[in-house]
Amino acid sequence: MTTTPTAPGRPTALPPRRDLTDGVVLLREPGAAPLDVDAIVHGASTPDVAHFTRVPSPYTRADAEQFLTSVRTGWSDGTAAVFAVCAADEPDALLGMVGLHDVDLTGEPGGVAEIGYWLAPAGRGRGLMTRAVRLLSTFGVDELGLTRITWFAIVGNEPSRRVAEACGYRVEGLLRRGDARRGERLDHWVGGLLAEELLR
Repeated sequence: MTTTPTAPGRPTALPPRRDLTDGVVLLREPGAAPLDVDAIVHGASTPDVAHFTRVPSPYTRADAEQFLTSVRTGWSDGTAAVFAVCAADEPDALLGMVGLHDVDLTGEPGGVAEIGYWLAPAGRGRGLMTRAVRLLSTFGVDELGLTRITWFAIVGNEPSRRVAEACGYRVEGLLRRGDARRGERLDHWVGGLLAEELLR
């Protein structure tokens, strides 16, 4: 199978890493603060995060350290742009993660990626993840030239769906037994955001 090359003027790799912020939420490099590993272990061990995401369960420090290695590798090889989610006024306190995965910058009218995110209980109820998803989606469209960002969630993950829809993502269908989580095949919602649907 061949891929359509990237059009002239469009990025062919991820740009140098930088923070993203709207003044309320801050997206920064995971692992940059001293307690990030502890915060990732704590957040990823939350029962609903463990159920609704692909994180290992139980989640250990070794898992967090391996994850941080994969974050760095994903950025350098251009396949993933993953950020720690923090409140802008507490930049060292990691509250969650948001990332673009399976990034493919080739093709017309632009590249594609899948968005994923989780937020620890301490960060909830403040609109931080909605802001984070909107910031990262804008980064993907404006700076990476993405034409589509896909979203998946296990049926019943209403908080994830509310965030996605608040950011302009459309739920497009249901994948029956669409993914296996810890040996169980579960129904999934699938949705997406096209570049021209981005809410600014």
